[in-house]
Amino acid sequence: MNSLPVLRLVVALIAGLLLVVGRPLLADEKRIALVVGNSAYRASPLRNPGNDARAVAAKLEKLGFEVVVREDLRTRQIAPMLREFRSRLQPGSVALFFYAGHGMQLKGINYLPTIDADIAGEEDVPLNSLNVSQVLEIMEESKTRLNLIFLDACRNNPFTRRFRSAAGGLARVEAPSGTLISFATRPGSVAADGDGDHGVYTQHLLNQMEVPNQPIEQTLKHLVKGVKRDSGGQQEPWMEGSLEGDFYFVGGAVAAVGPPAAGLGEVASFELSFWDSIRASDNPDDFRAYLEKYPRGQFASLADARLRRLVVPKSPEHMGVDRDAGTSKLFRDCPECPEMVVVPEGGFQMGASMRETGSGDAERPRHLVTIPRPLAVGRHEVTRGQYAVFVRDSGHRSESSCYIWVGPEWVNQPGRGWRDPDFAQTDEHPAVCVSWLDARAYVAWLAKKTGKPYRLLSESEWEYAARAGTRTSRFWGDDPGLACDYANVHDADSQQTRRFEWEAHECRDGYVETAPVGRFKPNAFGLYDMLGNVWEWVEDCLTVNYIGAPVDGSARSGDDCARRVYRGGGWSGPASVRAATRNGNSPSYRSQLLGFRVALPLSSAAKGRP
Repeated sequence: MNSLPVLRLVVALIAGLLLVVGRPLLADEKRIALVVGNSAYRASPLRNPGNDARAVAAKLEKLGFEVVVREDLRTRQIAPMLREFRSRLQPGSVALFFYAGHGMQLKGINYLPTIDADIAGEEDVPLNSLNVSQVLEIMEESKTRLNLIFLDACRNNPFTRRFRSAAGGLARVEAPSGTLISFATRPGSVAADGDGDHGVYTQHLLNQMEVPNQPIEQTLKHLVKGVKRDSGGQQEPWMEGSLEGDFYFVGGAVAAVGPPAAGLGEVASFELSFWDSIRASDNPDDFRAYLEKYPRGQFASLADARLRRLVVPKSPEHMGVDRDAGTSKLFRDCPECPEMVVVPEGGFQMGASMRETGSGDAERPRHLVTIPRPLAVGRHEVTRGQYAVFVRDSGHRSESSCYIWVGPEWVNQPGRGWRDPDFAQTDEHPAVCVSWLDARAYVAWLAKKTGKPYRLLSESEWEYAARAGTRTSRFWGDDPGLACDYANVHDADSQQTRRFEWEAHECRDGYVETAPVGRFKPNAFGLYDMLGNVWEWVEDCLTVNYIGAPVDGSARSGDDCARRVYRGGGWSGPASVRAATRNGNSPSYRSQLLGFRVALPLSSAAKGRP
């Protein structure tokens, strides 16, 4: 055990002694709230949201919150309001967001339109609305201890009448850990504005805030019961998310740091103190120390869950991969076929945050995407040897020219191709100088050869596979200086040889150009070289940003694409070697930095080999 968990244990034991003698343990936590109420809409004014926002803001101030409040929010006020909210948040604080007014969902993203919103169609929504995901992102990046979101935003929305596929109410949100989101009614349903001074939902929320020593979970349960009763069962509030700690609007904190409850005893007090000292930690050794001290403690299951999330597997074997089992997560459909890894279904936040170093507007808005079914993904990029078998068997002609780096610029050099990309390769290197059309021809050949629907990944599938459950800019974290353990990148050696115009990583990975596949550490899904080595073609058309992008894992495609997307960064600099980086070019474009990998859709029941 290292010194940090030992220190935490010592602090916890001292704090436990203070609990036993009845002295306070924790200082008052910092509480910050953002409250918005929109009533004066041009299209369809509402009566109560302004009243709701003022009453909630006043109540929260009495309960010790610093409150940023805006009534009748206009589009130009969104950015300064969010900057102010962000500036007040601190690590370990409690953050709260309350909104009353019109709300809408568009392709699974929740938007709260401003009162001066000029929305003639779906394309106008992101430019005239507050994005709920952006508020969540600010909370998450501020490393708050606990986030509470209350959305009384399910009133019948006049703007969606102009949409081709109108959907009532709001969409479900995948809440980050430590976040509770309370909707005024079920996802996709519409709530009433209320006949009194407040909406039905907000009135009950105000009432429940006043109840002393009531955990937030009980507050929301009573809120649901009251709203259902007063609406005759027509409106039922809905909750998403989960918390690891406790929260009380009134009291509770005093009770938690006072003398132990009857029957709790000194040992339980020490355990509670120890848990309180580590529950917000991102150090897995802290949770190992807790489990070592309290293997059957009251927080053992939570500690075990946190430990599983914090520890990233170093190889596919950590994922329970069994090459010989009938339900193996690794398989190969023929000796010359790519080896495949089964990636489970799931959801993730696609794109880059506003504060991610190296990111741009093409990677935004960040949005929730759900991959609805398991997917088999090439464990490695398609190799030169595998591509050679395809060319031999199919007679495909893919040589004509390829962009290579000559002196200070890219040059489309005739005669270059996958056989001779201007640097030495073996059959274990990734195939390069391959166009999107070449890659599509390969997967069509592979599908015919195996009788299975092999294809390219969609852009969202690719990012989901690359992130492998992580939220950082790279699957190993945010530090580009660690890249050389996980990826073949543009480093000090390639800079000395190639003298690219872009920034080099401050490390050495041992390769100047491409590396044989699988030479670096895999991500948690057991996939190699998802970042670095070569850029990888995907199915999608390249668009300027993610507005209107699919949220179900499908590709944004069409027959008239001027450019197709490639991902992964290749052996490039830190700005490119990130999970959110996207680029693209003509479907016929070939480059010595550009290859691909394959995908195979699986049914939800086919968790292993199809």
